[in-house]
Amino acid sequence: MLEDLISRYKQSSRIQFQNASSEAKYRDLQQHSGRDSSVPAFTVLFLLCLAYAYLEFRAFGRDVPIPMYGYLLAAGVALINLLVCRFSEENQSLQMRFIGNGLLAMGTVIGAVFLQKYSAYHVIEFVLLVAWLGSLRPLSMVVTLVMNLLLAMAFVGVMYVTDVSSFWIVLVSILLASAVVLGAYIGYQTERSRRMLFLQIEVSDSMTKRQEMWAFTLIDLDMALSGILDFKELITLLKKHLQPVIEFDSYILTSLDGQGPKPVADEVEGELFENDDATLWSEELLGKLFQTRQATVSAEHEAVNGFLGKKKQRFTSYRLDIPIFNDSKMMGIISLRRETEPFDQLDMISSVSIARQAMLIFKRSSHARQLASSQAATDTVIRPRQRLESVRTSASTSTPVSGTNSTNPVASSEYNDMEMTDHSLYESDQTMVPKDVVTQFKREQESVKKTIILMSRENAEKVSIDRYRSAAVDGEPLSVLIIEVDGLSKLREKNGDQVAYKVFATIVKYIFSKTGKEKDILGRYGQNGLSVLMPRVDMNAAEKFAEMIRQFVEKARYKTAYGEKSVTLSIGVASITDDTGDYGSMIKRADMALFVAKKNGRNCVKVRL
Repeated sequence: MLEDLISRYKQSSRIQFQNASSEAKYRDLQQHSGRDSSVPAFTVLFLLCLAYAYLEFRAFGRDVPIPMYGYLLAAGVALINLLVCRFSEENQSLQMRFIGNGLLAMGTVIGAVFLQKYSAYHVIEFVLLVAWLGSLRPLSMVVTLVMNLLLAMAFVGVMYVTDVSSFWIVLVSILLASAVVLGAYIGYQTERSRRMLFLQIEVSDSMTKRQEMWAFTLIDLDMALSGILDFKELITLLKKHLQPVIEFDSYILTSLDGQGPKPVADEVEGELFENDDATLWSEELLGKLFQTRQATVSAEHEAVNGFLGKKKQRFTSYRLDIPIFNDSKMMGIISLRRETEPFDQLDMISSVSIARQAMLIFKRSSHARQLASSQAATDTVIRPRQRLESVRTSASTSTPVSGTNSTNPVASSEYNDMEMTDHSLYESDQTMVPKDVVTQFKREQESVKKTIILMSRENAEKVSIDRYRSAAVDGEPLSVLIIEVDGLSKLREKNGDQVAYKVFATIVKYIFSKTGKEKDILGRYGQNGLSVLMPRVDMNAAEKFAEMIRQFVEKARYKTAYGEKSVTLSIGVASITDDTGDYGSMIKRADMALFVAKKNGRNCVKVRL
């Protein structure tokens, strides 16, 4: 939003911002920054007035003492103001103190001209004070220009009253006019530069906050939308998650199933859409959304009668159209409008990414429901299948792997513990698996190494919170890695669940072999990732460890039934700090670091302080 404000401000010659909120915020900032610059400003004025008093004493001694005393008074007032600014937080009357102190010093120069008649050094003194007044941050350029102009006219008027020759009056008038104009120009450029810097900082801060909010929204979607099976309910909830990331005044949404080429709105909110026709999406717009699969922005106008009945276009609002896709099918559209600022590139990218993430969650929920239905149908014919290993470890405290995990181990819920094993043979009825095959399998199992249990996210968090509290009390370092396997979803879609599972299991086993078995905690995190809590490991060591496993996985090749496969890792790292707050905030920082790693092209390690 603010990028457009910068471009419009560059093109105009005005000093003030047209946006009222930006102007108010800038003035508040200048009020505080002006207080910081007031100490050196009053220090300069104090030294100038002392120097002027010394010159008066050297030039006239006690013959004409009033100008000298006037400079000493101005220096004393500057010293008092300096001390007030240094040791007091009060800054409401700062402008008036600058104006009063400046008028006293410049009035003393004019008084010296009146009492002593004009001398060349009076002009130099006056010009230096003009420059000082023009450099003050708390005073606007207009106030400075008016003050300098009036005082310069008073200076020339006093020269005229004291019968200074016309030549000197004209020369000094030209000199002072040049100084006033030059001071105004410098003040104008300085003010514009300060305002441009303010806008650039605002843009940077705004972008950072919006990107963080975007990342947090993507994280929150999983919890908010899991289990939603109705598409219209999904896009209604999706609108609520767009609000923290994108500002808008009105919205309209629709689902496209069965509505043909001209869909009708399902839900409308806000005045900017109230007077529109029922159909808001033209065939041209639908075609563009379908072909690009990206959000589109536009500025909308309406025809009104102008001068002498001539038709003209009047701006009404800015619009953002967001397509919602399920694979190759466009399922719906969300359109947003606002009057203040055009939608920018970040609005377009973030809206599409949130919509895509929502559809992935929706597909996962639908898939889980289909699996549950098929499992229920199977139960009427065959008794439930169980892993042989699960039978032997039924008394174990670890959560057994569910049927869903056995069908799709990597994509299943992260709230179940996961056995990391390459075997996928299940015990069943004698009619399905011959007895000799089962016997051979049991014999082979005896020689297999102990199965690695990757803890569920919930179980890992319970243990990790306890370790975090201990580290915080003892003042020991503690770090966490959030790891996502890049390309695992594509492997699953292209080659099936077992290939993806085998790659994921191999990576987990390698990480497990490199961690401290007695203290490090490995848990599931998301659809394609895991978390590693590393007590007594600081941030630098955790970053080096993350880089080591990233490099190993990048070079590794995994043999599958579909040939050799390769993947990479994106890793976010965070550590306990004095101002971390709690375990949850440390996890959020690691999640943000992972988000930055994925945004920067994946296959990298990023740290969040």
